[in-house]
Formats: sequence, structure tokens, C-alpha cells
Amino acid sequence: MSVLAEESPVNTPISVPSGGEAAAGVGSGGLGAGHGERPPVWRSGMGEEVLSGLYREVFAAAGPVNGVELTRAVGREAEITNEVEKIRHRAYVLEKRGWLVRAEDGRFMPAPGAVGRGVFPASAERLRPGAGTA
Repeated sequence: MSVLAEESPVNTPISVPSGGEAAAGVGSGGLGAGHGERPPVWRSGMGEEVLSGLYREVFAAAGPVNGVELTRAVGREAEITNEVEKIRHRAYVLEKRGWLVRAEDGRFMPAPGAVGRGVFPASAERLRPGAGTA
């Protein structure tokens, strides 16, 4: 039995990109489609096209929405607590990396300046909370 464990793809080393981001995990941990790499820290001039998979979907759907609304917006079943938590986790990661902000009521919206090169749904929605501009 130990021979099988030694040949397991989970124990196979993988290369880590030069950026030092180790979020990819080890082996084929069964992550499935839509997980993608962790998003980069947002910098001026960076658009949503640099986001991958579910992170891009979450960013595009944010503005201002809570976790349940965000889950529905990306096509997941919001009645399943685990699905809501998966999406909320991605929103938290995007918040931590400067892509999203979270209001006091817990709603997520794109951070000022963090929009795609064109007009995306998230950037259009972002304009609503800033009412009172000239």
C-alpha cells in the first residue's frame, strides 16, 4: 500500500511561478474548474482581464451586492451555504488585494479605480453609491 502513496500525484512537487505566489497548491488537489490563480494586488492601470476564472466573475458581478446576491450573480446556488461561502471567500480575497471594497453593511463593490479597460457591469454599478457628484 505504501507504494501507491509514494506515487500519488498529491506528493508530486510542482513549480511555483517566479512571483512567489504559492496559492496553486500541490499536485492535483481536486480543485476543479473556475478556481484559477489568486488575483494579483491591484495597481493603477490594471484591468479585470488580469483576473482568472471565478475571481473575474466575482469582480464583474460585484457592486454593491451581499454574499448571497453575489453567489446568484455568478450562477451558483445561493441556497447552499457552502456555495455562498466559496463566493464570499473570493470576494474577501479580492478585497484584501485591492479590487473590491466592503461597505459597513457587508456589501461588496469594486474599489475606486479598479475597473476593466472598457465599461464593465461592475464599473457601471460602482457609480451608483457615489451619488452626489457634480
